[in-house]
Amino acid sequence: MRHYNYLPALERAGFRVTSAPFLNDEYLEQLYRGERPSSRLLLSAYWRRLRQILTARRYDLIWIEKEALPWLPAMLERPFFGGRPVVIDFDDPWHLRYATHGNAMVRASLGNKLESVAAKATAVTAGSPELTEWARSAGASCVIDLPPAVDLERYPVLPMPDGPFTIGWIGTPRNEPYLQVIAEPLRRLHEACGARLRVIGGGHLSIPGVPVDQIPWREDTEAKELAACHVGVMPLLDGAWERGKCGYKVIQYMAAGRAAVASDVGASKSIIVPGQTGFLARNAQEWFAALEGLAADRKRAHAIGLAARQRAQAMYSLPVSAAKLVEALRAAIAGRVRGNR
Repeated sequence: MRHYNYLPALERAGFRVTSAPFLNDEYLEQLYRGERPSSRLLLSAYWRRLRQILTARRYDLIWIEKEALPWLPAMLERPFFGGRPVVIDFDDPWHLRYATHGNAMVRASLGNKLESVAAKATAVTAGSPELTEWARSAGASCVIDLPPAVDLERYPVLPMPDGPFTIGWIGTPRNEPYLQVIAEPLRRLHEACGARLRVIGGGHLSIPGVPVDQIPWREDTEAKELAACHVGVMPLLDGAWERGKCGYKVIQYMAAGRAAVASDVGASKSIIVPGQTGFLARNAQEWFAALEGLAADRKRAHAIGLAARQRAQAMYSLPVSAAKLVEALRAAIAGRVRGNR
């Protein structure tokens, strides 16, 4: 979402991009099945990355997701780039993975790694306000706000579905436990009006007293599955990791023309306009009130969803973000980056 979605726009702008993924599909499939990825896959990933970065000096710009060599010191990365401009993208507070690690040796050797990576980068693109502030505090010379973007052509605005009030959530099995934050409001809502929960891409969630429809995630059907919901939710804990997250699923709900209800945490506070494009909730009562109000007045839910779509088009659509990214990469190549934007 942070890189491949932009490739067509970059090519139209005159860039020639060579993609060099660190991990492969087999690794990710094991991860999302809840399995521990094999050592063989990890060793092959590092060998592949070593061969990739040995070619880095052939290019005009290096564009990196977080870091080039995970779990290795920053000093080992930069020499491979030969003075080429480097743009680093952060979509989650990955620096916490090292800084708060349970192993003291990891904290001592890598605790400030990503701060160092950000400080030495030509530019940093950050997906949330919290990450923007973190990169600036780390000493990054140029920080560019680049929230998650959606390709609105993939999200047709479809009529509200008939039948029971349906609450949608989209994500990975690893993030599915956040739904337990709203277990009680969901139970109350089901008792009040027969509401259902529609989980797209999760694992095997069970919330006693709440009917849950488990929908496998597929790239070509995710927009249609979201349109089968009346509202989308993003519950979170109020922790350091959650405050740095980018709120991508909220933007997906908005793109699909659905109101979003989210925890009053992190990026959601800048994405949602309360009462106009969705609602923010700080506790179980506020969650229930927001969802119950939308369930009771589906015309209002529809109107809020259309307003959310307009906001997504104006602020989070792929063309808007791509123009900002193209400008940033061109400036990095030309040596014209300066200040924070």
